[in-house]
Amino acid sequence: MNDKYLLRLCLFCSILGLVILFIGVQYVEAKVISIGEISEDEIGALVSVEGRVYSSYYNGEHLFFTLKDDTGKIKIVIFENSIKRLKINPGEIRNGVEMGIEGEVKKYKGELEILPERIQM
Repeated sequence: MNDKYLLRLCLFCSILGLVILFIGVQYVEAKVISIGEISEDEIGALVSVEGRVYSSYYNGEHLFFTLKDDTGKIKIVIFENSIKRLKINPGEIRNGVEMGIEGEVKKYKGELEILPERIQM
């Protein structure tokens, strides 16, 4: 085998792997769960929750709020780049607003939080 052949084979396998990953990600579905059921077992998982905004804070770059349902509450963190991507007006996120959030569960400073991928108001 010559070096040119191995290089082409490696390039082909790399591109094929990326294509398979891209297609696979399209079929990942969020786990529908109540806020009170979210535990450390869900860290890194994609979840879908619904609730009402309990408190919110926008520092000019990032938006922080608590989403609450009958079973519990969880912090939602939306960083500046996600605010733009999700096309959110931070002024619309205020107490009592109902919303559905699909996002990844993370743990920060001992607290569970969700970083949204999709928001439905």
